[in-house]
Amino acid sequence: MLRLYYTDVSAIRENGEGYVLSEYRREKLSKQRLPESRRQGIGAELMLQRALFDYDAKLPWPPQITVNAYGKPEWKLAGLYFNCSHSGRIAACALSDRPVGLDVQELTDCRDSLVRRFFAPQEQELIARSLDRDRDFTRLWTLKESWIKAIGTGLSTPLESFSVVGEPRPDAAFWHTERDGCHFAICVPGAESAEPEMIIVNREW
Repeated sequence: MLRLYYTDVSAIRENGEGYVLSEYRREKLSKQRLPESRRQGIGAELMLQRALFDYDAKLPWPPQITVNAYGKPEWKLAGLYFNCSHSGRIAACALSDRPVGLDVQELTDCRDSLVRRFFAPQEQELIARSLDRDRDFTRLWTLKESWIKAIGTGLSTPLESFSVVGEPRPDAAFWHTERDGCHFAICVPGAESAEPEMIIVNREW
């Protein structure tokens, strides 16, 4: 089971009023001052709420969310995993029956300094040959982020230490698409496929 929920956060109330949010989310919101960042964070949690309700409406909400040593959010629901991401006006959540990493990114300008610093040699070669550097840069960046989020180590795993191009990785499945002006990437370690069921949540918040 692998589902990806996403929504436009433009109409979400940035003060959080009327939403039942986890303590984890409320703590994060207390440190965020920009309205856009607050709407993105709330939107990601609303997608998690919808995903969990669709999976089993009897599960309690909000769940108790903690973070691992590298800051990745987790919970104690056996056999069920999640990961959230947001960028621009899009917030998303992946729900899976195995560890999963999700990254969402608006189209980003390709900067040679970032390519040299964070991309593996194969990835640098791809960018050098690219006819659409911004698009390929953003695609590779989201795929790389999805891997470090899936394994739960964050940036303690150097981005330049691995490649997401060339031969398929034997230890993980990757998926990528472009929707609503954003790049979406999912990684599922140990799986044969990371293609999700996509659910667009359209509503007035």
